[in-house]
Parts: sequence; C-alpha cells; structure tokens
Amino acid sequence: MKNLLRILYILFFIIVGLIVWFHPAKTETNLLKAVYSNSYSDELVVMLSSRYSSNINVLVESSSAETSSKTADEFLNKIDKQSFNVKNFDFSKVLSTYKKYNNNLLSPSTAQKLEEKKYNEVTADAYNKLLDPFGVMLLPLNEDPFMLFVDYIKSLGNGDSYNMQYKDKYYRILTLEVNNEIALSPDIVNKKIKSLTKLQTELSNEDVHIYLTGTPIHSYYASSRSMVEINIICILSFIFILGICYFYFKNLKLLFPIAVSLGCGILAGYLLCAIIFPSIHVLTFVFSTTLIGICIDYSLHYFIERDLKKIFKSLTVSMITTVSAFAILLFSGVELLKQIAVFTMTGLFMVYSMVVLFYPFLKFNLQTRKINFKVNETFKKIFAAIVLIVSLAGACCLRFNDDIRNLYVPSKKLMKAEKLFASVTGGNRKTSFAVINGKNMQEILEKEETIAKNLNSEDYQAISKFIPSVKQQKKNFALRKTLYKNELDNFAQFLSPKEKQKLLNEKQPNEFLEYTDLPLLSEFLPAENTSLMVLYDIKDPQIITKNGGQYIDVTQSITNKIKHCRISCVKMLLPIFTILFILLACIYKPKTALKITSPSIIAAIFSIGLVSLCGQEINLFHILAIFLIVGFGLDYSVFRASGIKSASDAVLLSCLTSIFSFLLLAFTSFKLISSLGFILSAGLTVSYLASLLFDYKKENN
Repeated sequence: MKNLLRILYILFFIIVGLIVWFHPAKTETNLLKAVYSNSYSDELVVMLSSRYSSNINVLVESSSAETSSKTADEFLNKIDKQSFNVKNFDFSKVLSTYKKYNNNLLSPSTAQKLEEKKYNEVTADAYNKLLDPFGVMLLPLNEDPFMLFVDYIKSLGNGDSYNMQYKDKYYRILTLEVNNEIALSPDIVNKKIKSLTKLQTELSNEDVHIYLTGTPIHSYYASSRSMVEINIICILSFIFILGICYFYFKNLKLLFPIAVSLGCGILAGYLLCAIIFPSIHVLTFVFSTTLIGICIDYSLHYFIERDLKKIFKSLTVSMITTVSAFAILLFSGVELLKQIAVFTMTGLFMVYSMVVLFYPFLKFNLQTRKINFKVNETFKKIFAAIVLIVSLAGACCLRFNDDIRNLYVPSKKLMKAEKLFASVTGGNRKTSFAVINGKNMQEILEKEETIAKNLNSEDYQAISKFIPSVKQQKKNFALRKTLYKNELDNFAQFLSPKEKQKLLNEKQPNEFLEYTDLPLLSEFLPAENTSLMVLYDIKDPQIITKNGGQYIDVTQSITNKIKHCRISCVKMLLPIFTILFILLACIYKPKTALKITSPSIIAAIFSIGLVSLCGQEINLFHILAIFLIVGFGLDYSVFRASGIKSASDAVLLSCLTSIFSFLLLAFTSFKLISSLGFILSAGLTVSYLASLLFDYKKENN
C-alpha cells in the first residue's frame, strides 16, 4: 500500500508539473489585487489606482529658469525612450488644430455670461485683454475682435505649466510613464529606474538638484532595501539553524532531507494554485511559505524519535487540524485568503506525506542531546499575570487602521521630494474620479459638460475641457454670433465695415473639433465608451451621481475594501477554533482538546494586545498573522499532547528557529514586513510558553 502511495506522490509532481509547465500561472504583484475581485467595480478601482501609479515625476530645481530647462532637456535626451514614455501635453503643438475650429470654442465662463446676456462683462474682459501689455494675441483682431479664442486657451490651463517658479527657485517638471511592456516585470522596471537614479546623480550639482517621485521610485528603493535585508536575514537564519542542528544532533546531514521536504511542500502548493487560479498573488508566497515552516516540526519530530509508529498519531493530528483550520479560508470570499488556503493545505499535506512515506528509508547515525527545559509554578504565575495584563491593557487602547498607506513609510529623502513636488505643483488637493459611460464620444462629452456646469473650472480635468461636444460647439457658435450682432459695432471701432460684415455673415461650419484631432488626450479614456474626470477637492459627490456619472474616491474605496477583508478574517477565527476543538475532542478528550487550543487563543489575544500597547494600529496583516500563530502554536500543543518524551525537544528546537527568523524580520525597514515579524515572534513565544502551562499527560492516561 505504501509503495502505491509513494508512486502516486511522485506522479502528482510529474503530471501537475507538466500541466503548469505548458500553462504557467502569472504572478500578481499589485497589492490591491490581494483584496479586490474581478468584478467590474473592483477592476475599475484597481485600474484607477494603478493608472497613475506608473508615473514618475522628475523635478529639476535651479536658481535659474534657463539652467533648469537646459538640465531637464539633457535628462530627457539621456533616458531610455523605449522604457519610459514622456507625458507632455504641450498647447503649442496643438494650437494650429484649435485655431482651425476657433469659431466653435468658448470658455465655460464666457459661454455662461453670453447665455445670461451679460455682454458688458464680456466686452470689459475683451478691453482688458487688448490693453494688457503682456497679453498674447493668438488670432488677428479682424478674425477674433473680442479675443474669445485667447480666453478659451487660457481656460485650459497654463500652456507652460511644466516650467514653474516656487519661492526663489525655478522648476522644470517632467512626467515619465513606465512602458506597459515592462510594467509587469518588477525586476526590469527596477533596473531601468536604477539608471534614472544614476542619471539623477550625474546631472545634479551645487546649482541644480533633480528630485524623483512617484510609486515606481518608492517601489525601487523599498525593494532594494528589503532585498538586502532579507538576504542578511536568510544568511543569519541558516547559520542559526546549522548551529541548532549541530548542537543537538551533532550531524548536519539531516538538513538535506528537511530542505527537500520543505521544497516539495512549497512546489506542490504552487503547482496546485497555478492550476486553480489564473494568477498567484505575491503575498500568497509570503504567507504560505512562512506557514509551511510548521513542517520543520514534522522532520525534527521524526529525527529526534526515529520511530514513525510512535509519532504517527501526533503527526497526523497536527496535519489534519492545521489543514482544517485553513480550509475555512476557502469560504472567505477573498481571493488572497483562498490562495493561501490552497497553497498551505497542499504544502502541509505533501510535507507530511514525505515524512511518512520516505523518511523511513533514511539511515542517519544521530546522537541527540537531552535538553532540560522546565518551568516552575512561580514562572507560570508570573507569565500568566503578564499575559493577562498586556491583553487587557492592549484591549483598552485597541485601534484599527485600514489605510494601505499605513503599511509603508518612505525614507526622509523620498518624503522630502514628495512634499516639494506637491508644494510646487499645488498637488496637496484631494483627488477623486468621476467615471462617465456613454454610447459614443458625443454622449460622454455631453454628460461631462452637464457635470462641469456645477463645478469650478479648477475643480476638475476632463476631455470635455479640451474638446467640447458637437452640441456645445454649435451652441458656442450661436452665442458668438449673438455677441457680434449686439456689441460688434460699438466695441470693434478698429475694424472696417467690410471686416465687421464678414464676421456677422459667418455661417456655422460643417466640421467640428473631434477626439481624433487631439489623440494626446487618450489618458482620459481608460476603456471603450468610458471616460474619466479627475476631480480636485470636490465637496459634493452627488453632483456626479445625479448627472449620470459614477463617483470613485480611490483612497476611501481601498480603505473600505481592506476593512471588509479584515472583518472577514476576524469572523473566520471563531469558526476555526470551533472546528479545531471539535476535531481534537473526537481524537482526544474534550479537556485535552481545550488544552491544545488554549495556547493558540492566548497567543493570538496577547500578540494583538502587545501590538496595540506599543502604539501600533491593527491592520489586515496583523489579523493574517494570527492565522500563522494558530498554525504554529497548534503544532506545539499537539506534539506535547502526544505524551512522547522527545516531543518537547522537537517543539523547542522548532520554536527557536521560527522565533529567531521572525524576530530578525522585525528589524527590517519595510513597515509591513517588520510589523509581521514583530507580532509573529511575540505570538510564537507566548504560544510556546503557554503550552508549558498545561499538563497533557494526565488527560491522556
């Protein structure tokens, strides 16, 4: 029978491996994809969030406008144009297109004045433009006597907005967008951004400073620091495990089968996830591979006892209870949790199978030491008091924070660059979006214009601001003709009667400004028959919804989604502990089942209380850490309940290796990783010590 199971074990890797080889799953790195589904509304939020997260802002600072512009041009000439697209809506390049349709174009404010027949205000504005010594004349006065075209172009914004002065410095702003072809490959993106940072250093001097901001820049620095730190942690953890194994077993050969079994577990988890899910989130690997570390208990338990018959029950119970606990996550409705469940359940089962089916073939000459680690009643009382005080005190100051920005704290250098960019560009305003759907472009533009009438021109950016609908263009032409009929004779004394008559006799043109004339505005069109309005500091979102649009506050939406995911995880904890208790009560006695589950419950409560007591706010990933604590802690108690003398040594060694690794993570610079390391190291320590409080032997006798 065992030979058949061994053959099936090997066939699993061969068959499933071949399937995944020819149909590999993609790796999802977008953090939002961990909590968002594939529904239209969810995809919309993810799209809006990532749409601007691929932008890199280059801020060139100098005491001279000429120097900043010259350095910016040099920067642009040296960047890799195939990797970065330069985003620059320059009015000078499209001015000829606008001039072609000038008779149909009016600024929203002028159009409203003409609708209300406030001709005196329009003529007063025209006089001011004519008399302005620094004014710009874009068309001859005999074609545009009221300078309505100049008024329209100015309403679009400053055509030279990429050159700014702030305090006593001059700035040139460049916006680069990571090419879609490399955007999905973090390694390639980081290499390209590294070249930008080198160029930044090369062109900066005493008079010129170049600042880089944007999500890709933060990702580059965060991943670079994390990679160095993780490598150091891996080396230190490996050295620690070597030391533990040599100290206890006086033989390092057993490290090979341990590594092979863990590798098989991780590979099996990946293969099954690759078949079930179209893409695997990177956080699935982070959490699941960490949890599979539980399986080192199986190997240590075997090598210390070296008699499968004695430990078979405890190994099996540990595997069944842990797998059952994570099976609950399959019903969570959250994609990330489902992936973690499948990955972990598969990995645990395959490592367990490796130990049961193949370890008996191993013949090692091991000489083990006996570790005498006992606790007295005084220690138990002090420990119980500390756990109770920390848990209660932490409960009193418990606070939650579901803002995704709370998971990452940038360096002071990047923070300074972001603040400067916001100050120079006025980017301190809150940004939200209106999504407009329509049967065609004209319907979309008309909906946008209806919404825009209730907004100030500086409160939004939209394609309708640059391209009026045909309906509005016809209306603008009619308003212009009405103005000419009423005010042209009195105002335009500088025109000849023939020139005036020509203006009055103008007929509605057959051609209108269309989207195809200005393809540079494609960033406002995320999908077919869908447009975006970028809103700034909007006070009444109902303006959008009442006029056929969909209002989306991306930051708030993400916060709500993460909160929903966190609450879903919390709701899963009670069913998990209930199922565990029932399973263990069927295998052992109810009192023993309570003693086995109690350390995990105590550790979970204590770790959350400690985090709160340290002034940290609880987030989704703290709750996910509880599942890891349950998995590890349950393992400790099950092995202790087996009644085998060597079990205590196996649990202690496994606990030491896990706590050491997670404690090192607590000192990393990436807040998400460090917070996980802190809560896990604390939780596992308490889980182990709590398991020492109970005497399992009495219940099993």
